[in-house]
Amino acid sequence: MAKREVKFESQDRRIAQINKVLNSYGIASIEEAEAICDAKGIDPYLECEQTQNICFENAKWAYVVGAAIAIKKNCIHAADAAEAIGAGFLYSRIGSRRPQSRPGPR
Repeated sequence: MAKREVKFESQDRRIAQINKVLNSYGIASIEEAEAICDAKGIDPYLECEQTQNICFENAKWAYVVGAAIAIKKNCIHAADAAEAIGAGFLYSRIGSRRPQSRPGPR
């Protein structure tokens, strides 16, 4: 898979929070998250791009972050992986300006 330059909207403002989330899972950077996915033979960036061909770079990188988190957590069930991928959006704030609250009990 091609190595991409990590670039997305408001990156300078968001990168510290993203790295904090990644670091909590033992991942040093978005580049390392991409390498983790690559090592497993998956390309969430491309999957996002092909599924939502008009999506922003933010969404593509959020899927990379979330997929790497799912891999690090050894998620084997779809629901667990979906929750980890959602963390790529929710906690790193790549996909939105503000984290959204999740309904239901925790």
